[in-house]
Amino acid sequence: MQTGALSDVKILDLTRVLSGPYAAMWLGDFGADVIKIEMPVKGDDARFTPVHVNGNSTFFAAMNRNKRSITLNLKDPEGKAIFLEMVKQADVVMSNYRPGVMERLGLGYEDLCKVNERIIFATVSGFGQNSKYAQRPAYDCVAQGMGGIMSMTGVEGGGPTRAGASVADITAGINTVVGILTALHARTLTGKGQSVDIALVDSVLALMPSESMRYNVTRKVVPPLGNRYIGNSPYGAFKAKDRDFMLACGSDKLFAKFCTEVLKKPELLEDERFRIMARRSDNHELVKKMVEDWASQYTAEECVDIILAAGVPAGPIYNMEDIYADDYFVNDREMLLKMEQPGIGELTVTNNPIRLSDTKSAIRRPAPLLGEHNEEVYGDWLGFDAAKIEELKNKGIL
Repeated sequence: MQTGALSDVKILDLTRVLSGPYAAMWLGDFGADVIKIEMPVKGDDARFTPVHVNGNSTFFAAMNRNKRSITLNLKDPEGKAIFLEMVKQADVVMSNYRPGVMERLGLGYEDLCKVNERIIFATVSGFGQNSKYAQRPAYDCVAQGMGGIMSMTGVEGGGPTRAGASVADITAGINTVVGILTALHARTLTGKGQSVDIALVDSVLALMPSESMRYNVTRKVVPPLGNRYIGNSPYGAFKAKDRDFMLACGSDKLFAKFCTEVLKKPELLEDERFRIMARRSDNHELVKKMVEDWASQYTAEECVDIILAAGVPAGPIYNMEDIYADDYFVNDREMLLKMEQPGIGELTVTNNPIRLSDTKSAIRRPAPLLGEHNEEVYGDWLGFDAAKIEELKNKGIL
């Protein structure tokens, strides 16, 4: 197996469903030894999430490659003792239980520090560990709503709209990775671990620094604008002869290129309605009509080619069928990789988007079956033999 950038990092992963498992998967992609700890019999709730093939969840498979699965009942005193023995050897513990759960189990950060002062304890929750909303349950849609992004997403004149992807969960997962890596580096300076506290709602708000600043200055709330951007025009989706495409004149210089080389109307640059970005934004409806009158002569693909030839950013609007058909994703960037998943067969999974020149990410193992690595992990970490593991299993601890 290829040595990864994090091959010396041992992680005990207690997370479930999406945000935490996604973070742990990224760390595993770069070589961390991720031990996924699941409840006996049932395991991660994601194992029951559609779509299923041969009774196995493809959702689970998409979030849990590069991990080993063990079962352990943390509510049992002996199970808790086993976990604390493993913490002594671990670098990171990850949890996305609701705030207070780990503390009630006697497994909060302060408890873990007593057995390993170098431990990094990363938690993902809806509203953080210590806030007035800490005990509120939260899923991705709740975080999208409260984090502000839904209020400005949707058809112009319409109501708020959830982003199609689970942006709160995924962004929180990425922030968890950044937090863990930062804490690991800090440990090389201080010799001590620390807690990492990530909230879904915070992660959504952090996606919108410019929007927050705009409100801070103007005290005006931005409503849903469809595919239009409030601060610029033309910037967004425009109709061609067959379908929409994206155009981004993100500066006065690019707009000048668009007028002279695409529209062939340099005189527009002398029109006070369009001369500077702020005025174009005020007159966005006129700008949109101007662009779409030109684009109506061409297909979206032709529009994109003509605009790109002029050195102005433009692109198609892809769905998943388009993405799977584009060699850019399949071969150039290898963002879609095939993986053999036990119980399912061949799956195409989304690759890690981070590219390192030497210690690259890799799919070292598929998502694990529940408790698949009990003997292997407990044997390696704690020296348990097969008889001991069978005894613990019979007690309901594994």
